[in-house]
Amino acid sequence: MKFNKKKICIVIPHKGIGDIIFHNFFIKSISKFYNKKITIFVNSSTKANHIYKNNRYVEKIVFMNLKRPKKIFYILKIIKIIFEVSKYDINHLYYTGNSKWHILSFKIASIIKGFHFKYVKKRKKLIIQHLIDFLKQISVKYVNSYIPESNIKISKKFRKKLKNFKKPWIFLSVDTSENQITIPNNLLVKILEKLKKKNGQIFINTNRSNSFKTKFLKDKQIIKTDKFNISEISYIIKNSKLFVGNESGPAVIASLFCKKNIIFFSNNVLPETKMMPFKSKRKYFKITNYNKNSRAILNII
Repeated sequence: MKFNKKKICIVIPHKGIGDIIFHNFFIKSISKFYNKKITIFVNSSTKANHIYKNNRYVEKIVFMNLKRPKKIFYILKIIKIIFEVSKYDINHLYYTGNSKWHILSFKIASIIKGFHFKYVKKRKKLIIQHLIDFLKQISVKYVNSYIPESNIKISKKFRKKLKNFKKPWIFLSVDTSENQITIPNNLLVKILEKLKKKNGQIFINTNRSNSFKTKFLKDKQIIKTDKFNISEISYIIKNSKLFVGNESGPAVIASLFCKKNIIFFSNNVLPETKMMPFKSKRKYFKITNYNKNSRAILNII
């Protein structure tokens, strides 16, 4: 790619791992348009340093706290963002969110530093549709690519550890980034009982702060992944026979690898993975209707 001192930047204010993966086609489209690697500003909770490490379209990953502050701290947060962005020699900056205080911050920074700032005023409910519309508005060709072009690398020690786990593997994810979906314990137990009969190791996923959710599960066949990093989790999902769990980062990763997926959603979480390729590999169930859907879920498993 051509060298140009001024940077092309994308600010991604979303917080989840799945959200950052949804942005892959947008990053690649912008990069190909300018024939230049992109600098991305992201929240640390996206794990972008793992997902986009050594990616051929990403030059630099900058962690920036883009979470909404308490009302009394808005001005300080805006000043901090302006200061952080102003450290970089930017030509174009694209913002994929719709928060007014973010937009104000980047507009002021663009006036001070003289770079081009672009965003979409009306945001669609689904991130993918919003980003497709964004590309249309700025006349950038849409590149249909959801898989980040980065290798999943795990340590020799972890690879050796995995050899002790009986296959076929199942990956079960009971978490979301903001706890929007809760799988009832009685349904979780029924799912596990059925999975244990036909399969080897069952990996059950939560983040570290939510590890208490699976404390009641004590079984040698169950491996808890709350201490695994995102590369290790991605490797396990890729090598699993089946993914079962909430619409979340791991569900997006499983969708990338075209796995057979059973995905739960709720009124608060729309099943955005429906917009990804290989939709026929995935079955969706609304978790708020779990009494009605439990038999259908268990039949598929």
